[in-house]
Amino acid sequence: MIPDISVRTSTRLDPQTAWTVVTESPLQGFGLAREAGSVFAWDDGGQLYRLDLRGEFRAVARSPGKVIAAAISDDGSRIAILGEGSRLWLLDGDLGVVAERAGPYGAAALAIDPHGRFLVVASKSGTNQVFNRFGKLAGKFETIVPLAFLTFVPSAPRLVAAAAYGMLTEFELSAGAAGRLRAEPSWEDRQITGVGRLTTTGDASIILASCFTHGVQRYDSNGQNDGAYHLGGTATHAVPDYAGRVIAVATVEGELSIINSGGNVRWKSGLPRPAVALEVDPLGRYVLYGHATGEIVRLDLFPSERSADRPQPTSATASTRVATGSGIAVSPAATRVSAGGTIRRPDWTLGVASSDDRAESAVLTVLDEPARIGVFASNLKLQIVSAEGQNLGFAPEVLGAGRILRTAPGWIAAATDRQIVLFHATRNAAQRVDLSLVEITHLAIRPDSFGLLIVQERDRIGRATIAGRWVWKQERRSPIEDVAIGPEGYAAVTDEAGVLTVHDPAGLTAGTFQTEPAEPLSLIEAVDGAPSAVVWMTLARGAQVLRGHDLRGAVVWESPVAWEGWQFHRLGRVAVVTAPDGGALAFDGAGHLRAQGRPSDGANDVFGATARGEPRRVSRHGAHLLCADFDGRVCWRAVCEEPIGPVAVGQSGVAALIGRSLAWFSGLN
Repeated sequence: MIPDISVRTSTRLDPQTAWTVVTESPLQGFGLAREAGSVFAWDDGGQLYRLDLRGEFRAVARSPGKVIAAAISDDGSRIAILGEGSRLWLLDGDLGVVAERAGPYGAAALAIDPHGRFLVVASKSGTNQVFNRFGKLAGKFETIVPLAFLTFVPSAPRLVAAAAYGMLTEFELSAGAAGRLRAEPSWEDRQITGVGRLTTTGDASIILASCFTHGVQRYDSNGQNDGAYHLGGTATHAVPDYAGRVIAVATVEGELSIINSGGNVRWKSGLPRPAVALEVDPLGRYVLYGHATGEIVRLDLFPSERSADRPQPTSATASTRVATGSGIAVSPAATRVSAGGTIRRPDWTLGVASSDDRAESAVLTVLDEPARIGVFASNLKLQIVSAEGQNLGFAPEVLGAGRILRTAPGWIAAATDRQIVLFHATRNAAQRVDLSLVEITHLAIRPDSFGLLIVQERDRIGRATIAGRWVWKQERRSPIEDVAIGPEGYAAVTDEAGVLTVHDPAGLTAGTFQTEPAEPLSLIEAVDGAPSAVVWMTLARGAQVLRGHDLRGAVVWESPVAWEGWQFHRLGRVAVVTAPDGGALAFDGAGHLRAQGRPSDGANDVFGATARGEPRRVSRHGAHLLCADFDGRVCWRAVCEEPIGPVAVGQSGVAALIGRSLAWFSGLN
């Protein structure tokens, strides 16, 4: 039986949303500095935020690396960040880096004491290290079972910890020589099930373990299980106030409940989406919760009570629409967006796919001159849509399998493995290319000058006019890897034998280059602004070498690539090499490294360039469509209610299939 604790004089709950702020990228988590009265939050774009209790941004900074876990001390003096590769950063209250250290191998969790004096980092190997506020090692202890959750007891020198499954324990902390900290186990319980979060009251008289379908398990300060709170649903967050009078519980199903220590539900409501972070004011006056979509919300539990830190409506906090669940009132407080990124809605949407399967298999492209979107989604007909959302009609149907889209100024080409259709954007007219083709594998177009460069069955290449006449054809001994069209009717091709071959306008060999050792080369036409001698650029992935070639294939320069590349893109004035983990390098036409992008969770990121030639990365992260610069700073993002399908990028904007509809976001800035 769980004993009750005295409650505040006013028992009536009438929660009201005080404010909502929105992070630039999807929210990963936040922590509450209870004494300082501020919030520290971080998103998956590497942005860090410090907010006050009025919802105002006090500091915004870039993370030194990707954030795995983070915590802030109650006094707000220290922030600890755990990054990839077990890197550990200590920050001050203004988000300035104090120290950078290597944590234990396989570091996975951390906690910082209320006054920011000590930090504990737990690893998957069972080794746990203690650091002081300056990042110096101050102790070490081992556990048989690796710890996944850690929390300091605010009013006593104790550390409560839990494994992801099967163990809850507490350590007594004591000072050692030379400023070191010792941790000795005081009790342990191995009957607990899987844990999703661990929290305590100020004196640890109530320890709460959120145990998913097993509810919220409650323990006392001696490790005695006092029972469980079962509220229905899958409990992921259970957080008490300092005294344990108010407990907030969030579930995977998107419900938020406020209960007292006896388990009585005082208020319950559904949220628009599940909470990924949850905190409670130490005096039980308000709750803070956050969604993966980026919203951080303050919910006042007793809005009729006057509070010094409660936001007061001003001209700067005009009434706005706030996404809330049923039962939550909205106060006239503004939704604030962090400087830099903005949440966008599509400029327009247009239904283009007749089924979910056709939407998933669709292919998109964006033409910039003039602005058009090409959609290859159903009945093997190319659909053309203007940048204003007007359906301009369909091109003639093409027979065969597969979908290929290519663009050139004023033109869009759509192809299957057997036929090609061309759309002339200026005339708004389409035509089939009258050629007998078999298994098209590569296609490059420049209808106004060169015509079409076509590869069949990976070993037969030819140049053809848009009227359907072959200018020249050749058969290759080795399968073709890549093709590109250059100036004055020249074309280049690379094959699996590691040979770059340049053909003159008549198809004769104008020059070759052979890699040593032999490996297939990725190939693009030289980027804008390249030296006049450079016409082609190739990437040797395995050898990690980027090269610039002259018109006849001779090497003009070579540049090393830091890692083995995966894809090779031509984006205006830079060539971008991407890695499987989303890392990216941008080189200019002289082979100089101009920018380096961080790894991204989006393995299928789409790259584009603004009208000023600045590279942009468009990523899909769950319900989010994000447009970021090369450094990962979010330019804008959209939260989509339906699955995000194929994406295409041009200088004029971003096209994406959201559900069965084509959505358009004008511009890349």
